[in-house]
Amino acid sequence: MFLPPDMSSVKHFRKELKGTLEGNGFSADNIMHIELAADEALTNAVAANVSCHCDETIICRWRIDSSKFTLYILDYGSGLSEAGSLPDTDKELLRSNQSQCFSNFLDHIKNHQSKKPETLPYNGSGQKHKNMGKGLKIINAMMDSVKVMFHGEGMVDEAPAGFKVMGSIIALEYDRSKHL
Repeated sequence: MFLPPDMSSVKHFRKELKGTLEGNGFSADNIMHIELAADEALTNAVAANVSCHCDETIICRWRIDSSKFTLYILDYGSGLSEAGSLPDTDKELLRSNQSQCFSNFLDHIKNHQSKKPETLPYNGSGQKHKNMGKGLKIINAMMDSVKVMFHGEGMVDEAPAGFKVMGSIIALEYDRSKHL
C-alpha cells in the first residue's frame, strides 16, 4: 500500500490489513495485537515524515507465510536515535502475566497520553494527537519481533554509521502459532 503521511491513512490501512488477516485464518485476538502494533507503526511513520516536513508517500507491505505475518513500513523521517531504542523486557513481562500486566501497561500508556498532545495531519488539517512517544513500547509488547532499519544514500542498514539517514523501515513479525 502507498499511503500519504496523514493520520486518515490509518483507517484505510487497518481495513485492508484486517481483511487480509481474517482471510488467512488469524483469530480475533491475533488480529487485535497485529492491528494495534501496525497502527502504532504507521502513526510513527506519519509523525516521522511530518517532523521532517516531508510529504513523501509511506510504503506498507505485508506478507503471510503459513502462520507467520510480516509487515514492513517505510517512511522518510529522520529515524530513531539509539537512545530511543527499547529493550525486549516489556514484551516478556506482558506475556508472563497477561491480564495484570496488560492492564498496567495500558494504564501507563493512558497516563503518558494525558500529557501535551502533538499535532499531526488528519485529512489535510492539523489535529491534536495524544499518542506520541510510546509507540515502540506498544509495538514491542504486541509483536514477536521488531526490527528497525534505516535507508539513505542507496543503503539499508540497522546502524546507519557514516551515511545520511533519509528514513526508516520497520519490520514487524507475528507468528500466530506462538499465540494459541
